[in-house]
Amino acid sequence: AGMRRLQATVPGRGSVVSVGLPAGARLGLRFASSGTASARLASAGKLRDFLPRPAVLRSAVDVSSDLPPYLTPDELRGDGLQYYIETYGCQMNVADTEVVGAVLSGAGYTPCETPAEADVVLVNTCAIREGAELRVWNRLRELRAELRKRRGSGVVGVLGCMAERLKGRLLEEEMLADVVCGPDAYRELPRLLHSATSGQAAIDVRLSLDETYADVAPVRARADSVSAFVSIMRGCNNMCSYCIVPFTRGRERSRDAGSIAREVAALAAMGVREVTLLGQNVNSYAAEEDQAPLDPTHAGSSPTPAAAAQPHYRLRDGFVSKVPPTRGALRFAGLLARLAEAHPEVRFRFTSPHPKDFPDELLRVIAAHPNACESLHIPAQSGSSAVLEAMRRGDDRQGD
Repeated sequence: AGMRRLQATVPGRGSVVSVGLPAGARLGLRFASSGTASARLASAGKLRDFLPRPAVLRSAVDVSSDLPPYLTPDELRGDGLQYYIETYGCQMNVADTEVVGAVLSGAGYTPCETPAEADVVLVNTCAIREGAELRVWNRLRELRAELRKRRGSGVVGVLGCMAERLKGRLLEEEMLADVVCGPDAYRELPRLLHSATSGQAAIDVRLSLDETYADVAPVRARADSVSAFVSIMRGCNNMCSYCIVPFTRGRERSRDAGSIAREVAALAAMGVREVTLLGQNVNSYAAEEDQAPLDPTHAGSSPTPAAAAQPHYRLRDGFVSKVPPTRGALRFAGLLARLAEAHPEVRFRFTSPHPKDFPDELLRVIAAHPNACESLHIPAQSGSSAVLEAMRRGDDRQGD
């Protein structure tokens, strides 16, 4: 009652548009020419531009690839803006901070020495214990208070495991953060920061099955340092009941050996003399064979028998795996042997190996190479079989 219905046919389409109007209301319709409408539709954003994309490896210095039509490369640039990163937690977070530095530098941002100087302050976080998160919450309140003294100018971002665990809660509670970015989304930081500097909080906490940042050359805080971390894999498949890492860093995936070799060779050329190979469980490293030599300066050399011998994956006696093993022709023992032989002037450490798949071949590699440090950091538990079962460690007291 009180309604009338208007029908109109769209020229050239045969479609009927039906609109319900209150009695006495007037409706104005304007039809553009088919050519003009087609041109406007062709240039408009499509539904796919607003859907989540799978992670695609891109150069850290190129922020223009795969842009939606409503953004231009220049809009993502941070030229003239300074950033500061505070890092909490493990060595993996330190390595990730160096990746973030490369991404931001590629987008035109420049690092600074203190938060007071920065236009963008990023906090790379740890979520392994409650105390670590409480420290970050308190630090975020301090940073937000400092920004208020500067009349609100500046952006605060939360990165890392705490960002992945708490997600949007970091934007909603007390409005302490402007940007939330998980460990697998660091390539998206220029876009997230563009949104935040425009007044819109931004978040990307998607986990990836293939992101390793293999093509990103990390920006290290001290160019004259004699030691460095090199990440060889990301994520964890162990699924221990007490550990949050699989949920904040995703499934295991390994970097290709060639990218690791290039990074180590560049570090050696810079004077680095100790490299620590990083992974949640380095024994699970598995990659396809890379035909390129691991030492670019010895392109004609062939690997020695110690480096060429590749162990088959197997569990230690007494252990049961909760997930299928990762597959790949090149295992960690072979990778370490090749790197040690290619760079005898560099000492190599690694962390952390899991006892469930610690191979005898790795011990032989350490024994055969003086620059493979005789140092093992193994997260081993023993005691009650019932507790070990509840922890999902994959072994029992007899296996220990």
